[in-house]
Amino acid sequence: MRVSLAGGGTDLAPFFPGIGGRIVGTAIDLRVRAVVEPFDRGWVQLELSATNTVITRRSDEAPRDEIALRLLEAALAEVGMTSGVRLRLETDVVPGAGLGGSGAAAVAALAALSGSIGEPPARGELAERALRLERERMCLACGPQDPYFAAFGGLLDLRFDPSGAMTQEAPSAPPQLVAALGDGILLVDTGQRRVSGEVLDKVPRSAAVTAELVGAADEVARGIAAGSIAAVIAGMKRSAAAKLKRDPVGNAAAAALGEQLREHGCEVVRVCGAGAGGHVLVWAAKDRHAVIVEAVGGTVRRPAIAAEGVREEP
Repeated sequence: MRVSLAGGGTDLAPFFPGIGGRIVGTAIDLRVRAVVEPFDRGWVQLELSATNTVITRRSDEAPRDEIALRLLEAALAEVGMTSGVRLRLETDVVPGAGLGGSGAAAVAALAALSGSIGEPPARGELAERALRLERERMCLACGPQDPYFAAFGGLLDLRFDPSGAMTQEAPSAPPQLVAALGDGILLVDTGQRRVSGEVLDKVPRSAAVTAELVGAADEVARGIAAGSIAAVIAGMKRSAAAKLKRDPVGNAAAAALGEQLREHGCEVVRVCGAGAGGHVLVWAAKDRHAVIVEAVGGTVRRPAIAAEGVREEP
């Protein structure tokens, strides 16, 4: 899965003239696993560990349309594997958490299915196929960042020109910067889950806010290149402020948490993903984490950043 450090949401159309989009972020060590096994000829079995769902259907039956199973059905259709297969999806975090889980699930499912027939795609092709699966087969409003972080892992800098064409770079970051950045990140689980595409469809877009988000991503990228944690944090704060301005309702959980943690040394408090639920990213010096966790209560995750991308495990 992933968290964006700055520029989140600017990978989606419309792309404004002279602005485009830019996201700088990192893969994290919360993962989705897809398990593929042979099954009875003429049958398909789909399993979701997060909801303890197991569905067995004949291969000539219509695919299941329940939202929890649509991604698995879409992955089977994308690969053209319609019979004699069992596909199980296991995840560290229930979908709808604001961490790119559906993109990671699409990458995992496609990688496992393709690998099982001896046709493992290259990472770039895998990311594009996962994006197509979400956009065209599932009709979700989503950008490229989720499948690209899932496929490639690490730190990524994704740039979009005004036509939407993307270029990708893995910025070279000093190890001490990566350690300092990762040491400060906490993910606070709001306990609410939502479909990101449905949230994004309602978010107003403006050239001014998009320009501010892109400027924040530029600032983070320069901070990474300079090895300056202060500059990276400044860019993250700038991006958080722009996201709140763009969608105060969807960012209400982050705003409320920011007020709650105002006295505890938090530098950044920002909703993850589309907002309206999921996780809130908090960055604070590591020596402030204990008091923050106590103040928040509930589930707080401490992810490792710059995590490895998709991998196959026999």
